[in-house]
Amino acid sequence: MEILLIRPSEITEFTPLGGNVDVDKYKPCIFDVQVTVIEPLLGTELYEKIRTDFEADTLAGLYLTLYEGYLKPILRHQVFAEYVEIGQYTVANGGIFKHTPTDATIVEKSEIQYLAQTQRTKAQMYIERARKLLCQNHLPEYNICDTVNVKVSSGWHLNSRLRGYGNANPLSGDCDPYI
Repeated sequence: MEILLIRPSEITEFTPLGGNVDVDKYKPCIFDVQVTVIEPLLGTELYEKIRTDFEADTLAGLYLTLYEGYLKPILRHQVFAEYVEIGQYTVANGGIFKHTPTDATIVEKSEIQYLAQTQRTKAQMYIERARKLLCQNHLPEYNICDTVNVKVSSGWHLNSRLRGYGNANPLSGDCDPYI
């Protein structure tokens, strides 16, 4: 079973997602964001360290700071952004259904995309801050050459390998988190 790095209730607590939304509907988005955003940001070795320590409840020091102050906010905002665009749909044995409310107005697609983009913008801010933290502090599991420059935009995660760093040492000041 995959380890989720955030309680689903934290998504509803800190974003516009309502608390009455079925957790099973957005739980897959949490896993997706971990794999498509968090792991590329941290690199596999640091990602696995955070996951292992999280599961054992032993996160401490800079790892705890990274998790609490950066990874959780990224997860909150990016999970909401992904879910809000697909939440009205259900795939079942009878086909694909779009839920329509009986006593409310359906929101236009452009409004949904705007709402998702505001959350992506917040997630991107935390991604940039996390990269800066990682570049300014030495974590043995973090290898800048093994990470990608994560950008979340318009529902797609656009990753590009960092260029020009070779064996850059984050402690030497060679690390630019805003590439």
